[in-house]
Amino acid sequence: MIADMVVSIFLLIFSLVLLNQTRQYNYLSAVFPQFVLVFLMILTVILLVRAIVLFKKRRTSESKFIATKDLFYVLLVAALSFLWIYVMDWILGFLLGSILFGIVIFAILAGKSLKASHFLLFSFSYVAIVFIFWYALGKLLHVPLPRGLFF
Repeated sequence: MIADMVVSIFLLIFSLVLLNQTRQYNYLSAVFPQFVLVFLMILTVILLVRAIVLFKKRRTSESKFIATKDLFYVLLVAALSFLWIYVMDWILGFLLGSILFGIVIFAILAGKSLKASHFLLFSFSYVAIVFIFWYALGKLLHVPLPRGLFF
């Protein structure tokens, strides 16, 4: 709750600074960044109000520590993220690296409750989403993506 308040205040200040920076752009160049920043500010205010309401409801001094199992998953996902960046850049490229990373992270976080049908549905959906991003960014917009050895 306190973290939500701190993050929302930081994001609100950051959004205001960036919104002020968009004044240097011409009108057409500033429309999309201003829209995104105003939307971010609205969501930030909602998060701040929600955090304040929850903070007032819970005035007890409950200390919440991250469980060892959850901390292990957080560290594992962080380590795999760094590995993903390295593998994506040097070996597999954006397309294959992102697909493998997403599927592995899903399988790890889903754990023993993962059913084969859910895994296949998620895998096909995730492959489609990554392929759409790869095609839209790499082929249509000509954004340089990591190529790796294979793609």
